[in-house]
Amino acid sequence: MPIVKSRIVRRLKKCGWLTLATLLSGCSLPPAIPVIGAYYPGWLFCMIAGVILVLITRRLMLQKYNVISFAGVIYTALFALYSMLFWLVFF
Repeated sequence: MPIVKSRIVRRLKKCGWLTLATLLSGCSLPPAIPVIGAYYPGWLFCMIAGVILVLITRRLMLQKYNVISFAGVIYTALFALYSMLFWLVFF
């Protein structure tokens, strides 16, 4: 008597293979940037770019507005936003 597999079982097997393939594809070299012979991690450059962009944004905001309320929260959020966008665009 043949065994009839339901659609759910077949989908779960396909998902299992996709999950395995996704987990194994992460085993690659980390994004590193060579600078004068030394390799630095990509996130370090994203953080530096985030700080620079926050400083530029701060200068532009202070020219338009004299006082910025919740400055610590705003600058922290902008730093996270700029760093992650930089990572998304360049890596």
